[in-house]
Amino acid sequence: MRRRRVPPLLVLLAALGGCFAPQPPDLSASEVPERAFSVPLPVPTDEVGDWSLVDARNGVVGQGRWIARIDEDGRTLWRTRLPAEFALTADPGRPHAGASGTSPTVLVGAAPPGMLPALASVDPSTGRFLRLAPSPSRPAGELRMITLSSARQAVAATCRTRGSCTLVAWDPYSGRVQWTRRTVGSAVFAAPCGQQRGRKVPGLPGQDACRPLTFVADGRIEVLGQGEQRLHGRRVDLPPGEVAQVYTTTYRTLVVTAPHGPACRVRVAAYDTVEQAPAPVWQRDFVWEQPQAAVRDGCRRDPAIPLLMGFRLTLPDAEGALIGDDYDGEFRLRLRPGEYPVAHEGRVLAYRAGRGFRDPDPAKPDDAALRPAQLPPDAEPLGNGIWYVPGAARRGTVIAVDVYGEITWRRTVGGPPFFLGPDRLVHADGTHLTALRAER
Repeated sequence: MRRRRVPPLLVLLAALGGCFAPQPPDLSASEVPERAFSVPLPVPTDEVGDWSLVDARNGVVGQGRWIARIDEDGRTLWRTRLPAEFALTADPGRPHAGASGTSPTVLVGAAPPGMLPALASVDPSTGRFLRLAPSPSRPAGELRMITLSSARQAVAATCRTRGSCTLVAWDPYSGRVQWTRRTVGSAVFAAPCGQQRGRKVPGLPGQDACRPLTFVADGRIEVLGQGEQRLHGRRVDLPPGEVAQVYTTTYRTLVVTAPHGPACRVRVAAYDTVEQAPAPVWQRDFVWEQPQAAVRDGCRRDPAIPLLMGFRLTLPDAEGALIGDDYDGEFRLRLRPGEYPVAHEGRVLAYRAGRGFRDPDPAKPDDAALRPAQLPPDAEPLGNGIWYVPGAARRGTVIAVDVYGEITWRRTVGGPPFFLGPDRLVHADGTHLTALRAER
C-alpha cells in the first residue's frame, strides 16, 4: 500500500499554528547591519578563525582546552577547562573532537593506537564535565563514528579493516554503558547526527538535522529509532556489490553501491522505513560522474559530496546529474553534461564553471537571481538570506541576499560565522567575539 505523504508545508503550519511571534528585523534586507555586541573571546579560535566545536542551538563553542556557552547578548554563561586528553582540535566524530545534537555535547579524547578513545560529555545547560565509562571490551579497530542518537544516547563504532564493527552506547548524562553490538562483517553508517556544525545546516538557525542512527551490516538495515533504547534490524535484499553509502529520510533508507568497473556503474536502492518490507521500493542504476570532483579509483567522485540536497535526491550521472524524489525514485530533471547541482533553500540549481547558475526546472522561468551569479560555488548558505564565502588567513566574507536575489551588503569577518538565536550572526574578530544584527 502506497503511504500518503503529508506536504512539508502543512506539517510546518500545524507545528507553528497559534505560535507565531513578532519576527525580528530581516538581517539580509538591512542595508547596514549593526553590531549587537563585541566581547572578548570566551574561547580562542584556530588558525582560520574557527572553532572545532560549534553548537549554534545552545550557543556553545569549543577549541583546545576550553569550551563555553554564550547568550544572545554576548554574556558567558559558563566556561569549562577540559583535561588535556579531551582538547578539541579536529573534526567532529574523530579523536580530539566533539559532536553536538539533541543530547549533551560528547567529547572524543585521545586514544592508544587501535583502541577506542576516551569519551566524555558536557551538559550545555551547566557546563558540567562527565567522563563516560570505558567500553567493556575496549574494541580494537579504527574509530568509524561517534554520534548522538535521537534516543539521547552516545554511540561509538570501531571497525576492523574490511571486518567486523563493534558499537557501544552510553547514557551521556550518567556515563554508564547501555548496550553493545558487534557485526559479523563490515558496516556502513548513515551520516551521524551531531557531526555537522550548527552553521553548516542550511535552513532555519538551530534547525535539528538529526535522523535515527542507521547502518547496513550483515545483509540487514539496523536502526536506533526515536525514543528507543535498543537497535532494531531487518534483513533486506541489498543490491549486488559493495555498499558504499547509506542515507536516511523520513520514509526511505537509501543504499548506494560503490562504483565498479571502468564505466563506474552504481546502483541506488530505496527501502521503506515504515512497512519494513525486505525488497526495495525502487532501484536505479547510473554512471558516477561528478564534474566538481577529482578522479579517484578511476572514477570522478567525491564521497563527501551528499546526494541529498534540500528536499531533492541528486544522482551524479555521466549523461547529466539526475534530480528527483527519494520517495518514489522519479527523476524529472536532468542537468546538462558538465553541470553539477548546488543546493539553495530547499531547491537545486545547476552550476557550470565559468557560466554561473541556472534554474533547471522547466516548469519555472530560468531565474538565476535565486542565487546571485556573484556568489562562488563554495559559498555556504547560513540561512535567512546570509551566505559565507571562505577566505584565507582568518578572513572570509559574509554576503546578504534579499528576497529578490539582490546583494544588500557584504562584510569581511574573521572566520566562519553562525546564527545564535533568530537574528544574531556571530563570528570571531581578532581577540573579540562579535555579533551582527539588522539595524533597528
